[in-house]
Amino acid sequence: MTEKKITCGGIRPLIYCISREEGDPYLIHNYDGAVEFPPVTRCFILPFHGQGKYRSYEVTSKEPFQVHISADEMEVTVSADIGDAISQLAWKEFDGPPHCDVMGNSMELDFENGDIFRDTYYHFYWETLLPSVVERTRAKSYSNSDGYVVSTLQKGAYAGTYPDVDHEFQIKGRLAMADELDLAVVRRMMELQLKLMAEDPEQAFRDPCAIQPNGAREYHVRRNSLDNSENAEMFLVTGNIEIIESACFYYAAVKDDDWLRGHIEGLENSLSLVESCIDRQGRLWSDVYYEDQVIKDGRECMAQALAARSFEIMAGLEAVLKRDKQEAHYRAVSGLLKDALVQALPTGFWDASKKRFIDWVDRNSVSHDHIHLLANELPALFHYTNPDQEQGVDRLMEACFEEFQRFPSFVSARISDYTESEIGSGGPYDLCAAARYWCWDFAYWREKGRTDILEQQLLAVCRQARMDEYRMGERYDMNYFYYLSEKNWHGAAHYYEYPCVFIWNLIAGYAGVRFALQADLEIEPMLAGDGRVRLENPQYGIEYTVAGNTIFVKNLLAQERSLLVKWKNEERLVKLGENETWSYTCGVN
Repeated sequence: MTEKKITCGGIRPLIYCISREEGDPYLIHNYDGAVEFPPVTRCFILPFHGQGKYRSYEVTSKEPFQVHISADEMEVTVSADIGDAISQLAWKEFDGPPHCDVMGNSMELDFENGDIFRDTYYHFYWETLLPSVVERTRAKSYSNSDGYVVSTLQKGAYAGTYPDVDHEFQIKGRLAMADELDLAVVRRMMELQLKLMAEDPEQAFRDPCAIQPNGAREYHVRRNSLDNSENAEMFLVTGNIEIIESACFYYAAVKDDDWLRGHIEGLENSLSLVESCIDRQGRLWSDVYYEDQVIKDGRECMAQALAARSFEIMAGLEAVLKRDKQEAHYRAVSGLLKDALVQALPTGFWDASKKRFIDWVDRNSVSHDHIHLLANELPALFHYTNPDQEQGVDRLMEACFEEFQRFPSFVSARISDYTESEIGSGGPYDLCAAARYWCWDFAYWREKGRTDILEQQLLAVCRQARMDEYRMGERYDMNYFYYLSEKNWHGAAHYYEYPCVFIWNLIAGYAGVRFALQADLEIEPMLAGDGRVRLENPQYGIEYTVAGNTIFVKNLLAQERSLLVKWKNEERLVKLGENETWSYTCGVN
């Protein structure tokens, strides 16, 4: 028997390892208390709520070994028999959190500020994303444990899992990680949503706002305004729209035709609820989409833009399965929504006199407009606008840049103008910055080619993360107008949203490596200068270098890959063989 004992300087050790159920990976950890660890071939040990400088450890072996924690939960013992069948334990130490994912895959970001971004990425991953997965820990005995992730690690707050809104950004962060565990968690999260829609007692295929630990499902949630004069439904179609994008991204990553074919009916049912909320003029009566403390009783510009995009994405998934009739239907619905969205008031959302899109129109036909960020960015980002509208949005983003970018990203430029009939009963909770807005704001500036803004947004979140010891709050008010206090955020502590969106924006947006339907990978570097990115995770298996007008791309896998490379406004579909490198110089090749 060989064994080694580890302590973490008087701090309770946090252990992560993977168990298998019929080959499917599940995360086991002791974040919420003592658990029994199965025999494993890899585990990680780091201090619970490690702060400042600390050490973490990776233990590996070719054969399974045992992990035990002492009765006082302060000491870890790793042990293995020594013999022909058992390999020696291998130990690796890290400064700070492990510099890899839970499957052992590492990455390199060799460019200006790359070390800062990578450090923040790993802190977020190990200290927020992983402990938020509670399928086989806290939720092990719940009636719906598979796909159960929590939104906050603050004890006593938001103990449920939240298919509407939260699952979208939980999934994006995990898709950007793209390791075997996180892809499995993404799949189970989507399958949980599809199950809950199929079991809707009203047979309307509603995606519930929440599932609580006791099994309660919140299919219908309404909220009053602060003055009790208005009322709106929360997230009526949000999850139903979001899951289409999630399913597309997941399929693009794994290319599992059987999975898509087995769940296409559930995805169609999801959109059937959305279609039932579209009127004859092509307007979606969504009520609240993202901001549950803004009482949007009516039709919302942001929701309509995202719905039009999801119907378009759904058409693409139907095309993959060669379901021509269904593809045509979803393209037609998407076109209907797009056309109605960009019409001038009162039909659509465009205010021709102010040259911008308004936020929402209530059921009394009153329009509400406090210069909403995503109501204006999304139609332009998705290329639904005409030239005059696009120019109007561009000018608006320039004029209101400081208000939106006070911290990435504020919901609107005029948060002080919301009335008590517009603010929810919980107060001005959403009139601030949140990562759900930042995710799309980052995509908007990426589309505009503003690498300088992308870099500054990432750095702003890194600075705040360090101040918050990498346990970020739910909403960032920046002590600007509401919630004036000693701290610049409010809501739940140790919240999932900024960590997940940071990882998504960094990998899929800034590094520009993401999965695509038409290729194995899409590579669109948006670095602010020259540099190198290496992603060793076999789902990526790619390295690229950009220098001046030239890009070098290397396939790290022992198999041929198809890559859609977007570089300097040019696009190439490239096939790379085993360990092959391809280069392209803009304006020369």
